[in-house]
Amino acid sequence: MGQADKKPRLSRRERLKRQREERILDAAATIFAHKGYHHATVHDVAVAADVADGTIYNYFESKFDLLIALISRIAELEQLPAEMAQSLGSDVRDFFVAAFQDRMGRIEEGEELLQAILPQVFVSPELRDRFYRQYVLRIAGLLEGYIQAQIERGRIRPLDARLMTRLLQSTFLGMLVMRLLGDEPLHEGWAAIPEFWATILFDGLDPGNEG
Repeated sequence: MGQADKKPRLSRRERLKRQREERILDAAATIFAHKGYHHATVHDVAVAADVADGTIYNYFESKFDLLIALISRIAELEQLPAEMAQSLGSDVRDFFVAAFQDRMGRIEEGEELLQAILPQVFVSPELRDRFYRQYVLRIAGLLEGYIQAQIERGRIRPLDARLMTRLLQSTFLGMLVMRLLGDEPLHEGWAAIPEFWATILFDGLDPGNEG
């Protein structure tokens, strides 16, 4: 295992802090899924996590920050920068397929929670704006950097990285919405989608590119 693969060892205090944060997020996921985002309270989450209300605010500034943290956990957002950095010298297609597979598996596991919270994000102007700034734009910045770096390495055509990023994000969010709407073909073919999507993205629809 190389130096890049080694993770720094956490202190006991850091491990306990991370464990408590995960317990709070697990509790928030349960409460949001059962009660809905708007009907849930920080007190509900605290009770479910078996901590004091004030403890929640040691980790998260608001109920919305809990929501963003949950969506980020499903999307494995914290791992994305390291994944991109490690894959810069690798095949671009392989990176996107692996990244899609990981996130789509997490979406499948967290579907009940996403059903409960995403509609609220889309109908509330305040939540929608904060979700866009704190989640969508954050991922966009990471993807733009990755795509631009691969363009400079000659592994991606020199097209507009910002627009390319938006098309990739739109595809992913569109698939998520279609799944939450209950689209049967998407549900049935969910496991095959990363490779199928990569074929369309990298090989196109021109039959001359087959084989």
